[in-house]
Amino acid sequence: LNELGDKCAASIQRLGSLQASHHEERGTQAPAEEVTALTELQGYLDLPPAPDSSQLPRGCYRLIARVLAQWPVAAWGPVLDCLRLLLLYEPVNRHYTMSTGNPVPIIVRRCIMRPDTPRPVQLRALFVACNVFAHEQGGRAVVREGEGPGVMEAALELVGHADLATRMTAAAVLYNVARLLPKVEDIEVLQLASGLAHHVTVKTDSETMFRLLLALARLVYCNSAACSLLLSLEFDPEGIEVEGPQEKVRAVAVEIRRMLDAQSA
Repeated sequence: LNELGDKCAASIQRLGSLQASHHEERGTQAPAEEVTALTELQGYLDLPPAPDSSQLPRGCYRLIARVLAQWPVAAWGPVLDCLRLLLLYEPVNRHYTMSTGNPVPIIVRRCIMRPDTPRPVQLRALFVACNVFAHEQGGRAVVREGEGPGVMEAALELVGHADLATRMTAAAVLYNVARLLPKVEDIEVLQLASGLAHHVTVKTDSETMFRLLLALARLVYCNSAACSLLLSLEFDPEGIEVEGPQEKVRAVAVEIRRMLDAQSA
């Protein structure tokens, strides 16, 4: 999810092509700011995230907002790919956290929560939802703005997806949400614990299962309400089945079992 690859060069090029087509269809000329913003965006992503990263130029923010506002969801792939990496930069993450125009809740509602979203766009939206948690302020902003339940519901459904990348990323999103939920008898904690307890009983690949169990471990750690819920469901973490390497999966399962036993003692 934080793999820089070609630093979004292909996506930025695609974004430029789609922008050109957009203006051609309308008989308009691309304003100089748009052309400049694409160049600035590439220049920004050419430098890896660092503690002293500078702020993204304002024209880039305006370009991203314009694409999300004017283009159909099916064409959002390139801009979501750029956002996936931009959210790793603390100044960008902080900007969106403090902005009323934070695009992450919109992306969650229009891409992840809708079953008719094209799979490549949905997967990139999952990448965005995962990477917003790269800085705690970003993740807390999403949860604070009331998107937590929607993110959980959609991600819980997608962990059973046939596509490996989709279910692994959905499981990573759930882990990130679990990290920020309170250690109290909170409705979202119980909903997520219940959903995870169900999904880990379904055989899946070891990497997805590992992430799901890590999320569950985060929930039950120092949380008697979550532990009590799993005990009432007669949840057995050591009875799960996985496809592929099992060592690290079993290690987390044993730790969850230990925490549950301590609660019931």
